Amino acid sequence: MAMLSNYLKISVRNLLKHKVFSFINIFGLAIGITCCVLLGLYVKDELEYEKHFEGADRVYRITSTFVQKDIREEIIQRTSPPVAMTMLEELTDLESATRVVSPPEVEQHLIRNHEKGFYEKKGYLVDSTFFDVFPYEFAEGDRATALRSPSSVVLTYEVAQKFFGNGKTLDELIIIQSGQSVDTFRVTGVLKPIDKKSHVDANFYMTMNSRGWGQWINSMTSWDTQNFIFSYLKLKSGVSPDKVIAKFPALMEKYGAKESKEMGRKKIHGLQSLLDIHLYSTHFAYNFDMGSPGNINYLYILGSIGFFILLLACINFINLTTAQASQRAGEVGIRKAIGASRSLLIRQFLGESISLSFMAMILSFGIIQVALPLFNDLAKKDLELNSGNLLYTIAVLSLVTLISGLAAGAYPAFFLSSFQPAKAIKDKRLSMGSSNVLRKGLIVFQFVVAITLISSLLIIQKQLKYIQGKSLGFDTDYKLLVPLRSADAAQNYNRFKLLASNIPGVNQVSAASGAPSTPIMRDFSLYLPGETMENAVHHFNISVDENYFKQLNIPIIAGRDFIFESDSSNWGDLHRKVIINRQSMKELNLTLENSIGAEILTNWQSQTLHHEIIGVVEDFHQFSLHEPMKPLLFIIPAQTTDYVFSLISVSPAQAEGAISAISSTWKQVDPTTPFESEFLNESVKKQYEDDKRVAKIFTIFTVIAIAISCLGLYGLSVFMAERRIKEIGIRKVLGASVNGIITMLSKDFILLVLLAFALAVPISYYAMSQWLENFAFRTELGFTVFILSGIIAVTIAWLTVGFESFRAARGNPVDSLRNE
Repeated sequence: MAMLSNYLKISVRNLLKHKVFSFINIFGLAIGITCCVLLGLYVKDELEYEKHFEGADRVYRITSTFVQKDIREEIIQRTSPPVAMTMLEELTDLESATRVVSPPEVEQHLIRNHEKGFYEKKGYLVDSTFFDVFPYEFAEGDRATALRSPSSVVLTYEVAQKFFGNGKTLDELIIIQSGQSVDTFRVTGVLKPIDKKSHVDANFYMTMNSRGWGQWINSMTSWDTQNFIFSYLKLKSGVSPDKVIAKFPALMEKYGAKESKEMGRKKIHGLQSLLDIHLYSTHFAYNFDMGSPGNINYLYILGSIGFFILLLACINFINLTTAQASQRAGEVGIRKAIGASRSLLIRQFLGESISLSFMAMILSFGIIQVALPLFNDLAKKDLELNSGNLLYTIAVLSLVTLISGLAAGAYPAFFLSSFQPAKAIKDKRLSMGSSNVLRKGLIVFQFVVAITLISSLLIIQKQLKYIQGKSLGFDTDYKLLVPLRSADAAQNYNRFKLLASNIPGVNQVSAASGAPSTPIMRDFSLYLPGETMENAVHHFNISVDENYFKQLNIPIIAGRDFIFESDSSNWGDLHRKVIINRQSMKELNLTLENSIGAEILTNWQSQTLHHEIIGVVEDFHQFSLHEPMKPLLFIIPAQTTDYVFSLISVSPAQAEGAISAISSTWKQVDPTTPFESEFLNESVKKQYEDDKRVAKIFTIFTVIAIAISCLGLYGLSVFMAERRIKEIGIRKVLGASVNGIITMLSKDFILLVLLAFALAVPISYYAMSQWLENFAFRTELGFTVFILSGIIAVTIAWLTVGFESFRAARGNPVDSLRNE
């Protein structure tokens, strides 16, 4: 016991004697552990989507692949309305099936009862079997029967509280208006609050057996078209998904072969595991999905950053511990001379190292508590240390503590304890042989990581700047988007337009079924006369009014704009006047000279629809820059119910007053629908929120990684200056300048950083090339970025090492020689 007490006193004395080393060791490792745990919690949260559902490993989403001319054209995560429920009837391998529909072009639903009315996002139409496939827990109602009755709805606990408080909820009636669809629903269930996540989480679930959207969906019989349904199959235990997929072609042949042939393509159904949906859905066409999809690539990036930050901190810990240990050779010699065994010395060194890492762990736990709310705000998460992840967090902290302590203490423990007492007492300080090579290798590795992160960060910022600065092909300034969320709002558009146009500060008013930066679901394929649907080019279809292109400053490069009286039409009319974009013209193999007056055709329900091109507009980015330019087709509808948004241009100087007047006008025209508005440029920015969020996280943790690397470099420069203090004194006595000494002390470190730069460039180039593949429109990598990252790294290293070198060089040589 006395010996252990003695060892503890010595450990504390060493800690206090070398305050800089102790601070860098403990604080650096604590920061590294904190970053690793925070990012680890983020990764863990992303990986746990869907796993709380019983039987989640047996649930699959039906996908659709379209093949045209024997070429796989596109794959989507949706299919036609009757597919899933027909499969449930015909395939004995299925336990259940359900469909989930987010009503197209409906961002928010208006929910009312006799007292209150709110807009709510994320309301889904689902089959009565939904809770068989996704077994949410109920606070009120019966999960097995909740959606069997016509026009029934299940609310989340939060929505139920908003409407009914602690009062009666079951059997209450609410009116839900989803776009132009409206029905009165009876509340048949309330879900329990849940902290687990799924891509099908919603604020309420309406039965498919309802008026409006439900009635329309249930009336559809096509197995080839109307692919907007998310469909799920739950397989029986022990059934392989490959066995089920093998039966799909026969079903498609039975129910959809004729229609697919008319459409000039082949449709192939597949399955995607429920557990893969959240992170592995970026390959689907059109980027239209349920919930807020994650991205496994971003998870790899953030997980790697967390791992490397921890590794950098551990490297510092190992480097400084081994460096400091070499100065304790005299102590080891004396201990061995008075009878200390090698095993006791090994335990002492390992114990000291693990104690330091334990201190870092305790400090880290406190930092995590403070940093977690800030990290949640940054990452848009609601992470917390709770009973569900506390054991995970403690296990990570303990494992890191033990590994760091053992790794840092092992080399000096086994190396120093092996020396003969006489040699250790005589030398007092030992070079520790190969540990110098090890330290240099670890410094190189640290700066390979740091330079890779710096160059990657510069490229990410360059791409985001490119996105923000790239012309989208339309004017976004002071353009107000006003959603037409109800049938009344759409029907009253002409009156609203007339009144709003007379408001001071309002320059133009128009409308569309899909304004730029908003999702588009309407699509069909078009071909030229003499060809067939096999040659058809896929187009997105947008309904606009006469002012749309003029208001957005989208140039008409051939032909003319729409005239309502002569060009308006309804869907299904055999002949329509249309405008296309340049990309459509290219893919149809038309030219500006022969496009005007040309006819393009599509097949629909055994009819051929004819479209006369009256104009061609310049390409603009209807979708985000992640997507390539798409062929677009525009029509002017005969009925205003085709519109989803009104677009209003306001004067900058009068914007505030104009918006207030527009709101008053809206209430006058449609008092039952709440007024909403958003500037178009803000709507466009939403397309890149995930990229910006990841960039912010990347930036912050890159700065932390660089700081940790610099802490270690500074600690080693202090160590090197102390070891060479006699040499510095002699050089100064012989006339060496301060600059010369700084150069001597800094040179080795700078050479190591330059070596790290040479190794980091190809790694960063490859990683960023892969990341930029996520964007159809992207900046050039360019070697300038890598040169700049190298300059930044060398400058940081020089300033870090130079500070201590300058301090050592300015010291009085008499003091250093006297000490020696």
